[in-house]
Amino acid sequence: MGKVIRVFEPSLDGSTTFQVLTKPLVTEGTADITSGTTMDAHPRSVFFGHVDGKVSIYSTSDYSCQRVLHVSGWKINTMAAVGADLWVGFSTGKVSIYDTTKNPWIMKKEWQAHDSTIYQLKTDVTAPYRIERSQVVSIGNDGKVKFWDGLLQDDQLEASLKSSEVQYCQFDELSLMVMTWNAGAATPHNLRYSDGDGGFFREFVQTSGSPDILVFGFQELVDLEDKTATAKRFLKSKKKDSSDNENMSHRYRDWRDFLLKTLDDYTPQGHLYQLLFNAPLVGLFTCIFVKSSLQGRIRNLQGAEVKRGMGGLHGNKGAIAVRFQIDDTSLCFVNCHLAAGQTQTSSRHGDIAAILETSLFPMERDMSARQDYYRGGGDGAMIMDHEICVINGDLNYRIDTMSRDTVVNAVKQGNLAKIRDRDQLLVSRRRNPAFRLRAFEELPLNFAPTYKYDVGTDRYDTSEKRRSPAWCDRLLYRGTDGKIEQLDYGRHEVRVSDHRPVSGSFRLRVKRVDERKRAQAVMEAYNGWEDVRQKHLDDAK
Repeated sequence: MGKVIRVFEPSLDGSTTFQVLTKPLVTEGTADITSGTTMDAHPRSVFFGHVDGKVSIYSTSDYSCQRVLHVSGWKINTMAAVGADLWVGFSTGKVSIYDTTKNPWIMKKEWQAHDSTIYQLKTDVTAPYRIERSQVVSIGNDGKVKFWDGLLQDDQLEASLKSSEVQYCQFDELSLMVMTWNAGAATPHNLRYSDGDGGFFREFVQTSGSPDILVFGFQELVDLEDKTATAKRFLKSKKKDSSDNENMSHRYRDWRDFLLKTLDDYTPQGHLYQLLFNAPLVGLFTCIFVKSSLQGRIRNLQGAEVKRGMGGLHGNKGAIAVRFQIDDTSLCFVNCHLAAGQTQTSSRHGDIAAILETSLFPMERDMSARQDYYRGGGDGAMIMDHEICVINGDLNYRIDTMSRDTVVNAVKQGNLAKIRDRDQLLVSRRRNPAFRLRAFEELPLNFAPTYKYDVGTDRYDTSEKRRSPAWCDRLLYRGTDGKIEQLDYGRHEVRVSDHRPVSGSFRLRVKRVDERKRAQAVMEAYNGWEDVRQKHLDDAK
């Protein structure tokens, strides 16, 4: 293992120069090389994996470095290729598959292949002859050798089936409104008696267009600014903890009752809402309302939480996830509060990765139901298994490499493009193929940063810390085959907190499956896949 690459061209008769280059190749800005591979889809390139999670690509024609990609924060141990798919094995025991035909690369699939380090990935070149299939072998430090389908048949069949849903499904359009707000420990009482803010929720409900689903995601309904107090709450005796929890529960009930009353009082006549779900987690609070006419179509309702504060022990940072099905479509709503701090980008990445990679819900055991309700071969246990997913919250991503005054002046001048280019979340989505939020969409940030204000004013932070403005409060969404479309994205002027609320409206497309027609579509998908499989085997031979 090292940083240099030497190129040799051995021959039996010695007619060629054994060492092609007089000087070794060195890739700037990368750590030691751990592995390498070639790809049939890129015959003039060689791919090298590095300790720092980067992949460098060299030309076999002129030996130049064509490209360096940062695909992961983890050490790459081994790589293999199947067609245009690059399989990468990590020190964590995970395998990721990247589609190298896309620019930037797209992570097609990732899973925990071994309990510890993967030593080697190897494409089984004899498999097309022996067993009429493509096969990749992984060897792990856990003493196991595992065999994987190199063509990802299950995923390909699922994609084919999903693309033909119109043949065996009936669809219905629903409307969704999501609001996220870091309330800074504000209460409904604070709102009522605040000049200019008292009518916010009333106006929000009256102008929302009476959506079929209303999701409210709050952060910091209790004061998390005082870190000492937060730590003390966590370490208190059970007796005192009970009292503290009762006080927190009272705050959540106040907000729940306030939202219920606001909807009852100000929803247009003929539109009744029911509280579908509400759940708290140390400052986080999610309330989901649905129209009464929709409630009978909802099933499999469950909530879960992920704690990320204090090493995963405390819920002052983390997420609440709520999932359910409408007809035969699965939805998941995630309310997050990620690690704070200008320099804590990697911690935020770690938080969101843990939230999205944790198995939170009961596994669906019926294989047919899995194919109908979930995606990516998922069984419904994880957030990303669901067909429609919306993430809201104080994600805490900041603006990099700009002074506070530069950011403030850009906002005053309406030059939002200048600071969008330095937004940590957007930069990570552009540059990091392994960034978990890359799988999500977000409408353009055409509104001013929502953090951090002097409470009660329209001034960005003038305290001693003078924090730079940032788009901490975000809405992101993901859906397959046009199942979700965001219609608008904006902020609201509420001054009782140092954050401004953000909301977005969406159009959803939910399905009902006709089982008889579905069976026919499954047969057609298998027949189509057999043609693809045979072509790959012929090419491999």
